[in-house]
Amino acid sequence: MESKSLDLLDWAVKSKDLDSKPKYDMPPKSRLIFILSGLLLLSLFFLATSQQRYIWPLRNNLYYHSLQLWWSYSGLPIKQEDGTLEGVVQNEQGQPISEAWVLLSWWDGTTYYAQSDSTGHYRIDQVAAGWYRPVAGASHYQNRLLPPVAIGLHHVTMLNVQLSPEIAAPLMPADQLTLSPPTELSCPEPIPGTAQRFQVHFNNAGSPNQLTLFYLPITPTTTSWPILLTIYPGPVDSWDCASVPLAAAGYAVIATGPAYSFEIESQIDELERLINLAQIGAFPHSNGRQIGLLGGSFSSIHVLRLIERRQDVQAALLLGPPTDMFTLRQRFEAGTFQPPFGLDQVMIAAGLPSDEIMRYWRYSAVYHAQADFPPIALLHSRTDEVVPFEQTELLAQRLEAVGASYESYFFAGASHYLLADGDGKDSLHVYQITVDFLNRQLKK
Repeated sequence: MESKSLDLLDWAVKSKDLDSKPKYDMPPKSRLIFILSGLLLLSLFFLATSQQRYIWPLRNNLYYHSLQLWWSYSGLPIKQEDGTLEGVVQNEQGQPISEAWVLLSWWDGTTYYAQSDSTGHYRIDQVAAGWYRPVAGASHYQNRLLPPVAIGLHHVTMLNVQLSPEIAAPLMPADQLTLSPPTELSCPEPIPGTAQRFQVHFNNAGSPNQLTLFYLPITPTTTSWPILLTIYPGPVDSWDCASVPLAAAGYAVIATGPAYSFEIESQIDELERLINLAQIGAFPHSNGRQIGLLGGSFSSIHVLRLIERRQDVQAALLLGPPTDMFTLRQRFEAGTFQPPFGLDQVMIAAGLPSDEIMRYWRYSAVYHAQADFPPIALLHSRTDEVVPFEQTELLAQRLEAVGASYESYFFAGASHYLLADGDGKDSLHVYQITVDFLNRQLKK
C-alpha cells in the first residue's frame, strides 16, 4: 500500500515538474511575421471579394492584365463552339414567357443568345464549351442572373428559367427646389440663340444635387413651355451653347451632366427626381405634362435606362448612343475598335463580360427595347470616332422588331459630339432635325 502511495506521489511530482517547464514562446520577430501574414491574407480576401466602387474596378484591372500576361505565354482560350443550352422561360405561376432573352458571354464579349417562343422554349446552339453565368430578362420582368452552367462539347445542357414581374424600386423624393436669379446668355455658334439661365438647387435624397441648369426663352409669355431634360456627357456648364438654342426654340431646358462613373443607377435616381419635380410644376413657365429627353454618347445610357424605368415621358432623342456593351467589348478585344480618351481603361475596369455579365447586360439597350417606348429619334455620324455608328443600327433593328416608334438619321462627315460640332452645316442639320422631332412630339 505504501509502495503505491509513493508511486502516486512520484507521478504527481513529475507532473508538477512538467507543468513548471517553460512553455514555447514565439520570438517577437516570428510573431510580427505571423500577424503581418494574417493581415495580408485578410487584405487579399477583401480585395478579391469587395464590391465597394473604389475596389472592384482596380481588381478588374489587375485581373485583366494578369490574364493578358498569362495568355501571352499560354495562348488565348480556344473556342470550341459546339455546345447547346436549352430550356423554358416561365413566370412565377408557371406560365410561359415569350420573347424572353437568355444570354451567355465568352470572356471577350462574344455572345450566345436566343429569345423564347410562344411556349417559353428557347435553344442556344453553337455555344463555346466552358463555364458561364447566363442572364435572362423580358419586357416588364426583372433581369435575372442565373446559376453557373457548364456547356460541354456535343452536349445539350438544360436550364429552365423563372422570371419575376418588374417592380419599381422605391425612390426617395426630392424637395426644397430653388432657382438662382437668372442671367441672360447669348451664343453665336454653333446655332445662334439667346436664353435665360438659372442654377437649380434641390435636396437630392439628403444630398446636394449635381450641377443642374435651367434655361427659358427670353420672349415674355404666360405660356408653359414643353420641358426638355438634356443629359450631357460631361460638365453641364460646358454645354451652354447647345442648351441656349434649344431654349430659344421654345423649350424649358433642364440640363445636367452626370459625372463619368460606375454609379449610373444613383445618377438615374437623381434624374427621376428631376422629372418628378417637373411634373408637379416646380419649374416655372414649364409644362410638366410634356417632357422630352435628350442624351448623347455616355449620357444616352441614362436616357435609355430612364425610358425603361418609366413610361410617362413623351419623346427621347439620342445622339451617338452606345447600345450594346458586349459588342463594343468584343470589338475592343479583337482590335477593331480602340476607344479614345482613356475609355479603353474604363472598359477594362468594368470587368470581363463573362464575369460581370449583369453590368454589360443592364446597359445594353438592344436587349431591352419595348413596344411601349416613347417615340425615339436616333442620330449618328458614320465617321464617329468614339462610338461606332453600328451601335445605332443595332438599336434601330431592335426597335423595328418590337414595333416601337423611332426615326434614325446618319451623317457622312460629322464628329461624335453632333450638337457641339463646329462645322456649321452639320450642326445646323442636326439642330433642325432635333427641333423638328421635338416639335412634332411635344407641341401637338
